[in-house]
Amino acid sequence: MAATIIFFISFYLVSIPSILIWETESIPIKIRAVLVTAISFVLGLVVISRFLKELGMSYKEIGVKWSGKRDFARNLSLLLSGVAACLMWVFVYFSSFKLLFPAQYSKLEAMKYNGYINFLSEWGGSGEFFGVTSLWCSVLLLATIEELAFRGLIFTYIRRKYSFKKALLWSSTLFTLGHLNPYNFPVSFMLGLIFALLYVKSSGIVVPILAHFCYNLSLHYFSTLFH
Repeated sequence: MAATIIFFISFYLVSIPSILIWETESIPIKIRAVLVTAISFVLGLVVISRFLKELGMSYKEIGVKWSGKRDFARNLSLLLSGVAACLMWVFVYFSSFKLLFPAQYSKLEAMKYNGYINFLSEWGGSGEFFGVTSLWCSVLLLATIEELAFRGLIFTYIRRKYSFKKALLWSSTLFTLGHLNPYNFPVSFMLGLIFALLYVKSSGIVVPILAHFCYNLSLHYFSTLFH
């Protein structure tokens, strides 16, 4: 467990350069947005690669492989059902929270996006080609790096060393802690469980990456449906 905690801390510490760049107002905001995505992805990949080597693991072991045409239909079914489960859970959670705790509901809005994500959403929603491209690429790259970290490295390592249940719970717990707002913990934890199950059922990292990507992109375009 200690190795995964060290990895988790290291994984988020490398986001500091991205935060500093985003706060540097002398850089044009569109360039900042692109740099934040690129640097977060590259540094995250460096940390993942280093820990894979230290833990005696490989990218193939964590699911970075081509599954082949014969698994396409099954993986597509997993992807669609996974995205549907994520969106349904978010809808149920927000609706229930609003009904049961109306006074606290406004605090849920604070957990949605930081300034960087807000800007990407607005830029992508403007219809401008580079804005849409930046939004989609950012969502895909960040989903990829998170899935490699939490489902690929953490889940696989804990499953190999301990058990499936511990891997499922521990990887989902760390995924939840990485999404800081406590009002959002039930959402993040359930998403962590869903992505981990997709990872196991598909025997690879591609399906959870695409599910994560589709879920996040849906929130950008259809957020009003879930609040």
